[in-house]
Amino acid sequence: MNATPDNLIADQVLAVRRYAGAWLRADWGFVRVTGPDAASWLQTQTTNNVTSLDSGQGHPSAHLDRKAHVIAAFSLHHWEDEYWMLVPAASCDALLASLDAHLFLEKAELHDDSDDLEQVVLQGPRALAVVLACDPGAARDLPTKPFGVAPVLIDGLQALAFRINVSGEDGFVFLTERGEGSALLDRLYARGAAVVEPEAREVLRIEAGIPRVGVDFSAENRLPETTLERLAVDYGKGCYVGQEVVAKMKAYTPPKFALMGLVLAEDSPLFDSGTPLFLDEERFGALRSRCYSPTLNTPIAIAYVERIHRAPGARYSLQFGEGGPLVDTRIVALPFVEPAPPMERAQALYNEALSKFEQDADDTDETAIQLLQEAVLTAPDFEDAYESLGVILNRHGRVDEAIAVMETLAEMNPNCIMAHTNLSVFYMQQGRIEDAEEEKAKAAVLQIAEVRQQRKAADIAAEERTRIEQEARGRIAMFAEVLEIDPEDPLATFGMGAAHMQLQSYAEAVPYLEQATKVQKDYSAAFLNLGKCHEFMGNTAGAIAAYRAGIAAANRKGDLMPMREMERRLKGLEETAAGC
Repeated sequence: MNATPDNLIADQVLAVRRYAGAWLRADWGFVRVTGPDAASWLQTQTTNNVTSLDSGQGHPSAHLDRKAHVIAAFSLHHWEDEYWMLVPAASCDALLASLDAHLFLEKAELHDDSDDLEQVVLQGPRALAVVLACDPGAARDLPTKPFGVAPVLIDGLQALAFRINVSGEDGFVFLTERGEGSALLDRLYARGAAVVEPEAREVLRIEAGIPRVGVDFSAENRLPETTLERLAVDYGKGCYVGQEVVAKMKAYTPPKFALMGLVLAEDSPLFDSGTPLFLDEERFGALRSRCYSPTLNTPIAIAYVERIHRAPGARYSLQFGEGGPLVDTRIVALPFVEPAPPMERAQALYNEALSKFEQDADDTDETAIQLLQEAVLTAPDFEDAYESLGVILNRHGRVDEAIAVMETLAEMNPNCIMAHTNLSVFYMQQGRIEDAEEEKAKAAVLQIAEVRQQRKAADIAAEERTRIEQEARGRIAMFAEVLEIDPEDPLATFGMGAAHMQLQSYAEAVPYLEQATKVQKDYSAAFLNLGKCHEFMGNTAGAIAAYRAGIAAANRKGDLMPMREMERRLKGLEETAAGC
């Protein structure tokens, strides 16, 4: 079958990417864990840190067997005295059976409520706008953090709102009583959400790089093979079933095969899931989920790739199947598509709101207000958006709402001068003279303190720069002595490079960092610093080369943090270079 996009599927996928889409999710279950020992027991049964969750918070997690095989991967959420799991239906029975087998004297109970509830999914960069259009009051109760949960009333319908990305975009999963999901879905469609059919949902999932049980992994796979451990494992928590194997694989033996993304040549066919991949007649990996990506305009696939070939950005001519065709293939780290950072999305909404407000000479259009409300819900610590929202609400005569916004800002940041200044003005408009004078006094005190703090901060910064320079020069002298004895000492060469970086002597740092990467070929931190030096010197080609080599080294060693930073910096450099 040729990899040509179906127009309807492409339209639905792009509707989610550009605005929002919604659907009823029938292939997921809902499990509650109750009882006084629920938290401590789940801590021993799941891979993430349960006891760190406050009410309203959640995280991705997994339940493993003793050899770290994945029994189920799910999201876990804390609400008051209960814990809730959103679980793929295909894993639900196995999860319940395994958890029940590990329940001994603990006072905890499992409840499978899947049949009593319906799950409505709303995804897209403007998912919040859809909810605001349905019911402006509902947006105040929506969770603001990833995997957060809260009850919400949307246009008369009660639901549990989970902030979860299942598509490569921000969004929600709403749980309703059975029979009410369709009513909520109709409200979302009426307010601009697109209909998303199962085929388009699968494309969204693959673009988001989310492994699917039964397709991309099974109970035969260990967790580190699936990429799920990047978010689902807390390596600092106590013991849980399978922990020893997961920890050893991270520290010593990365999996021989693990899931990666493949970007295929535009004219390549969509091969069957399970198709073996070969490079020069040697086993390279095996295909799993695959689709044509309307977002990237090319076929993509999730595949198991052999360890030595998992460097993002690497290109190969792979044979698909024994005796099959050769296909030009690029390796990428999953996901293929991910949401823009919340502050970036909020800033765009903020800029659009101010533009709308400037164009509205008569102060009759409330579009700016709606955009700013969406901005503060997208990035709850965006102070400029709060301030502008309060001022524009006041211009529209909605003084009570303006005061509520400014009081929220003042509570969030008691040292925000503009929050107290605006409150003084708004209170005066209501005739609350004493409150207005009190806020005016707070603003004046904060202004004086800010000037003093700026002067103090400048003095401290100067002292800190002097201290850093002195320490860096001391380390340079120390490492120079070590290198006289052993010119190839990896710690000394790296340390010498890092010290020169602190002095912003990037050209002097480069030879030492290059030597560190040659002596110890998997020294991820050395590659990262080498790339930064080239980047700071304006040597884009050198930085790109260092980051690509460093990503490959970090991937071999399993150093996720430096690998992610190098991937982020490399992406920015490549985008800048492409735009030139």
